Amino acid sequence: MRILNRIIRWTDAGLRIEADPRHVEILIKEMGLGEANPVKTPGVKDRERDENNEQPLDKAEASLYRSCVARANCLAQDRADIAYAVKEACRDMANPKASSWEKVKRVVRYLKGEPRVVYEYNWQNHEDISVYVDTDWAECFKTRKSTLGGAIMRGGHLLKHWSSTQQTVALSSGEAELKGNRKKGAAEGMGMQHIAKDRSIYYDIHLYTASSAAMG
Repeated sequence: MRILNRIIRWTDAGLRIEADPRHVEILIKEMGLGEANPVKTPGVKDRERDENNEQPLDKAEASLYRSCVARANCLAQDRADIAYAVKEACRDMANPKASSWEKVKRVVRYLKGEPRVVYEYNWQNHEDISVYVDTDWAECFKTRKSTLGGAIMRGGHLLKHWSSTQQTVALSSGEAELKGNRKKGAAEGMGMQHIAKDRSIYYDIHLYTASSAAMG
């Protein structure tokens, strides 16, 4: 069956869920990348300012950019592998530049090589919620803001993932990790816990981080 164009298959082993495959097809067509070679990664970190790539896009190009990024952002809800790269492209929605175009172009070239991802949710016993979080401190070269990343798992099932930019500048990696763990990871885990309670499902939350400073 289809739910919001997501393809859902019920098998003897469990459920198989796939994002709407038309998103990738439309992105490749709209960006004219039908003959382009695919790349192995959806994005790269922008560590150097290239003045030649800071020219703003014209009105038509900017409109196409926003349309493509919005579609990629919709797809990223079901594709954890492109979440970070699409998040970075979304940051340029207000004033897209030539460098912004290169970001979304790389995402689409990656999708050209990896057009489909199918999640397998095999039947499992009762499991608690595990929240895995990490932070890339001062990741943004221009603003020095950090990126928060995380995933919520129930046993072997991925329930939710995210990649977001912190609103404030963290003065240390420990501060960045603490915000990512306490404010984002814990809040998302508790939100998932309350959704389960509404369905009379009860389980504990386990929060995992690699930062000893944040745990302290």
